Amino acid sequence: MESLEQELMTMLRNLPIPITISWRGGQYYWQCGQGTGSSSHLITAIEGALRYVLSERNSNADTIRGKSAVD
Repeated sequence: MESLEQELMTMLRNLPIPITISWRGGQYYWQCGQGTGSSSHLITAIEGALRYVLSERNSNADTIRGKSAVD
């Protein structure tokens, strides 16, 4: 792997919501919380992980808003 890939993986791992990306057998595997995925392309793996994080945050916000509306 090239150093840019390593830098991206380190940056993602150090986010407030860590995203771990690893390279095995010609695939990039990502993990974030309970979410996992893979892709043969780094950018697609990063996109999948970020979409997961954003969908989880939106889902949690909707749950909180729903509880607040009921209270």
